[in-house]
Amino acid sequence: MRQKHIFLAVVFALCSGVAAPGLASNEFKAAGALLVSGEGQSLQVLLVRHHSRSWYEMPGGRRQFASAGEGAQDRVMETAYETAIRECHEESRGVLSLVLLRNSIDQSHQLRDGGFVYFVGTIDWIPADTLRQVTVPRGAGPLGEIADYAWVDVDHVLVSAGDMVTDSEGRSIRVRPQLSARLLRARGKGWF
Repeated sequence: MRQKHIFLAVVFALCSGVAAPGLASNEFKAAGALLVSGEGQSLQVLLVRHHSRSWYEMPGGRRQFASAGEGAQDRVMETAYETAIRECHEESRGVLSLVLLRNSIDQSHQLRDGGFVYFVGTIDWIPADTLRQVTVPRGAGPLGEIADYAWVDVDHVLVSAGDMVTDSEGRSIRVRPQLSARLLRARGKGWF
């Protein structure tokens, strides 16, 4: 009987965005954002593909130390929100400014998937080619991590039978398997 209660508590935590047992709300490994554009039936989500991966996913990455200023003795870790903003900025090759991202991503629109925290933001549609055309030498740090960009219809992701979807340019691309569940949870909250 006790195992059933633990199982139900974990299922509730996963479905509600509450931290899993043993993981405090401020503990996380990585953070990112679902960046959505459009309205109604034409909602699109911006996805990125890292050089080292074969699938597309929302922009995001590992938590780092926050900038504490010159000569600071005590370094503090970034919050999940700070990590998500920084990662979206870096993975857009700087096209999405920090100010734009802070104005577009609501801190209260936060969900958790294990050690990954993600936020939902609404941005104006930017052609994937605009992002691709920003040249950053490979190996040039965080701004050079991303190999490609894609806009994908949210409904196409949600109804796809597997992890293959068609992007806005008509290409068949593979998306991270967790993307559908993450979109579904955010949509269930009414955030887009």
